[in-house]
Amino acid sequence: LTALFPPGRSYIRYSQICAQAVRAAMKPQYKAEAERAAVATVKTVKPKKE
Repeated sequence: LTALFPPGRSYIRYSQICAQAVRAAMKPQYKAEAERAAVATVKTVKPKKE
């Protein structure tokens, strides 16, 4: 397992690198759709203090 995740590299970063490699290898007709799906939207909600 340490071979996959050398010091300083987390699973999240590893999966990002893999996803970029897969998208780069795609045919042009599929690449645009994959890049649109890769955009992440995160919504944060702060808890109300009572």
